Amino acid sequence: MIRCTTGAALVAAITAILASSAAYSQSAVGLDRSQARIARADAGMPLTAASKAAPQAIVKGYLQANGRGADVLASLRVGTSSVSPHGVAHVRMEQQIDGLTVHGAYAKAAVNAKGELVQVIDRLAAVALVQPSRIDADQALAAAMQKLYPSQAAAYRAAAVKGNTTEYAGGAFFHRGPSVTAVVLPLDNGTLARGWVVETWTASDNQLKHTVVDGNGQVLDVESRTNTDSYKVFVEDPLKGGQTVMNGPGAGNAQSPSGWLSGAQTTFNIQGNNVRAYLDTDANNAADSGGTAVTTGEFLATADLGAQPSTTGNKAVAVQNLFYLNNYVHDRLYVHGFNEANGNFQTSNFGKGGLGNDPVSAEAQDGSGTDNANFSTPSDGSAPRMQMYVWNSNPQGLVTVGVANYGAYPSAFGAALTATGVSGALKVANPVDACTTLPAGSLTNNVAIVDRGTCDFTVKVLNAQNAGAKAVIIANNVPGGAFTPGGTNRKIKIPSGMVTQANGVTLKGADGSNAVLKANVNALQIDGDLDSDIVYHEYGHGLTWRMIGSMSGLFAGAIGEGASDVLAFLINGDDSIGEYAMNDPIGIRTTPYASAKKTLKDWTANQVHTDGEIYAAAMWEVLEGYQAAGQTADDVLGDFVDGMNYTPAAPNPLQMRDGMLTSVGSVTTRGCAVWRGFALKGMGQGAAITVSRRGAVTFTESFTFPAACN
Repeated sequence: MIRCTTGAALVAAITAILASSAAYSQSAVGLDRSQARIARADAGMPLTAASKAAPQAIVKGYLQANGRGADVLASLRVGTSSVSPHGVAHVRMEQQIDGLTVHGAYAKAAVNAKGELVQVIDRLAAVALVQPSRIDADQALAAAMQKLYPSQAAAYRAAAVKGNTTEYAGGAFFHRGPSVTAVVLPLDNGTLARGWVVETWTASDNQLKHTVVDGNGQVLDVESRTNTDSYKVFVEDPLKGGQTVMNGPGAGNAQSPSGWLSGAQTTFNIQGNNVRAYLDTDANNAADSGGTAVTTGEFLATADLGAQPSTTGNKAVAVQNLFYLNNYVHDRLYVHGFNEANGNFQTSNFGKGGLGNDPVSAEAQDGSGTDNANFSTPSDGSAPRMQMYVWNSNPQGLVTVGVANYGAYPSAFGAALTATGVSGALKVANPVDACTTLPAGSLTNNVAIVDRGTCDFTVKVLNAQNAGAKAVIIANNVPGGAFTPGGTNRKIKIPSGMVTQANGVTLKGADGSNAVLKANVNALQIDGDLDSDIVYHEYGHGLTWRMIGSMSGLFAGAIGEGASDVLAFLINGDDSIGEYAMNDPIGIRTTPYASAKKTLKDWTANQVHTDGEIYAAAMWEVLEGYQAAGQTADDVLGDFVDGMNYTPAAPNPLQMRDGMLTSVGSVTTRGCAVWRGFALKGMGQGAAITVSRRGAVTFTESFTFPAACN
């Protein structure tokens, strides 16, 4: 039977759902967010004796011996099983009750080559009567759409039912039609209830979301599976060298047995088993037309960095560069255990486990945005999508005074800069931060100069506009570069932009001179496809989503950002990330990692990028500790990836630390390097992060490490 939820039906369904569940919503029952229980070998002593039994049987035996009843054991289903390069069997089990997956419930264990259990992560639910759902899949989709995209009133037609999942035709708004999966929800009052996980994946902005809807139509959780990174803009070109011809591995290698290429190729659309890279300047999520057929396997377009990325030659360079970098990181990670059984990205898995048909869809010069990049990671067997953008890292505006030009970054609000520009006499605002109402008429027909700081950019510019200014120049209040002032205020009608602190001093000294604030029509954009830091960072999101899972939220979202930076600096070897795309040697973060000062107490639990820097800085210290002990960055990379096998879903930084420690041994040479690195950032022995059932967070810092590491 074909079902259809129309726009009118959507509203009616939501109204009925909310009306029927009013009493339930008052009880404020939510998902059980209890942390996983982790048991690991203490001082090298395994959790169980050596055994020749199958790893799954060993794990179940341990769970039974430690309080899990026969009903829980009977509910376990093996999800994946793999053997790491260290000979450790990694078993992942999901839980099913009444034929439905228990949302967020799993067991994850490691059994060494002797058949000894070395770690168990247990986040299983107690088996109980499952409360029925009062809504169906159509109504669950309606509830999710009302929460996420209330303006979308298109029809959603059920196209197919596959097991517990109903798939819908989504139309142009979606990259892939929505799906609704029936699940069992563990609730924070200790009960189980039938509910729904709604997957939506938008086309234009690549937002992949899993929305949990309970049996009464209440949205309990929205998990974003798209990691989007915002990059500040500075002024400096950090190119590290020219193009080099590199060879693909060819067929027959362990990492990519069929080689990198398969099918027909063009300069705008290169495809293979691990990735399909294509130009998408029109943002329709498909390869742009044009390009030249390539039948020789030679992608040798030469970059012209003095021209815009939009030239035909530079478009080809973007695609071939993105294809190479995705394949390179695929092969590097494969060696260290991100393989088929662990959910890597491949069309064919060659019978080695996991689910295929999920190569990375890598979109070069994607036209849906600028100054950014993102990566959406669906479940194993469904292809992820990487969107790479061009960046306005060179100043797109100019302040002209006489014959002198000063680069300016146009604000994200107000009137756009034009080629002709706005002219007027320079005048410094009083007070110079313009954070309070300025005297009426004090800036009439002037190009005002204000300082950054104290209040929002929009407040400064609106105050200057109300005082009569025709345009506003914002001078940075700290040394270094400038960037695009952000914010939104529809009352602002005049243009504005930021200059560096040094140029601000010069312009203030020219008070009274005529100035023009205009667009820099000759400004070059920078192509993010050429910055391997950005590509590796984005790929890193796919790595952690597949090997760990639930990499969104206040802690795990920050870990996802930090771990992605870790992948980039372990491969590229320097402590600044994204210098080319940012056009600044400091890179996209607040400071290079070698000079980072923040510790665990500085974790905000609301800023994933800055919090992620704390975790990544600890990993930079770990890298330096490895190197001091004679190991390499590749050794760290291997232990970093293998540690994910011992890490629970939705991890905090201490759990990431403990995953690596379990992989390498707590007081080994490598283990001590891990301890010291994290201890330097307040995450040493005895550090603690406590999260209550309702989400309250408590931090305890420690700068110590085991005495055996002294």
